[in-house]
Amino acid sequence: MTYNGFVLIIFALFAVLTYLLSIFIGKEEDSIPNTLFSSGITLIMSCIPETSDTIMEIIAKLMNISLGEDEGEYWFKAVIGLILIILGIVLNLALKQRVYVLNMYGIATQKDIDESKALKELKLVEYKVKEQVIDFVQFFNNGTTMEPKINQMICKHIENATSKFSAKVAEQKETCFTGMAPIPYTVYAGTFLESAKINRYFEYNNRNGGCYYELKKKIKKKEQNSLQSLNLSFPQTLNHGVSEVVLAISISHEVKESDLAQFSTDVVHISLSNPQDNIIKYSQQLNNYIDEIYEAIETKLKSNYPNLQMIHIVASVPSCVSLEIGKRIGLRTNRVCDIVVHHYVSSSNPPYVFGLYVNGSKKGQLYHN
Repeated sequence: MTYNGFVLIIFALFAVLTYLLSIFIGKEEDSIPNTLFSSGITLIMSCIPETSDTIMEIIAKLMNISLGEDEGEYWFKAVIGLILIILGIVLNLALKQRVYVLNMYGIATQKDIDESKALKELKLVEYKVKEQVIDFVQFFNNGTTMEPKINQMICKHIENATSKFSAKVAEQKETCFTGMAPIPYTVYAGTFLESAKINRYFEYNNRNGGCYYELKKKIKKKEQNSLQSLNLSFPQTLNHGVSEVVLAISISHEVKESDLAQFSTDVVHISLSNPQDNIIKYSQQLNNYIDEIYEAIETKLKSNYPNLQMIHIVASVPSCVSLEIGKRIGLRTNRVCDIVVHHYVSSSNPPYVFGLYVNGSKKGQLYHN
């Protein structure tokens, strides 16, 4: 066997071994760039006579193969090796720019981000998108009823999926979220995602046939004055001694007093003057709203209700708000009282069918009024 022929065989075996090893240790995404890089190193090493001759002689003796004369061509192999190394580095850098998206399905009208229409609307490149889906549509069944066993299955599924997603994106600078899921479970998911660096949100606009849009980062100066602010309002007569309070959050639609008759305690409203769908257009706007909501949860309610032990959240908000509320709760688990987020069904009587504990010792358990 010729020397160069033997080098090529070893090179091919080493490339295959690197590829399989990358897949075996769970680094499928890195397998091709790792193979290119290691193969380039192998070719360049084969161009160093002293090193390559020694290695090849040892391998040949172990395999009981007789080698022919070295046919030279060092520069050719070195150039090819260098090209492979450069390709491996470039591909590795490209793959590091993946767009990781957590997509939460809880109702039957879910949308996939990796569909060509959605990719075009969000200006995403298909090969860069890594979408993970939390799908519990078949268990939820519109939420008109909720059994403890079904709730436990959904919560466990959310916990496992969010844990995997957080581990997967640990080295990413930013990750994305979208979803069409019940508010209690979206908030619940957020409590496990405080370390996932989710800072890009894709919202869905149902108008004109439906389309996705991404929240822009900063509010334009000319639009700052036109954006609505949240208003916090307490009852005219406060019952300072109560241990439970309802916090009604109205951003997408108004939470009406007539729907809150089932709660026999004070109701505190935090709302926009004109709630409407898709009103949040900017990440900065989202963060401003979340700061105000959580300030109410953490300090203002407590200052007005010193005996407060439980907050009931009823809300009409987009998914980005639900998830961010959950993230704030997850970061401050031991600093606030029990929080229950309620699910609304307009056709039910009473309309808030069940609640879900999203923190404390009862986290993940159902609350029935």
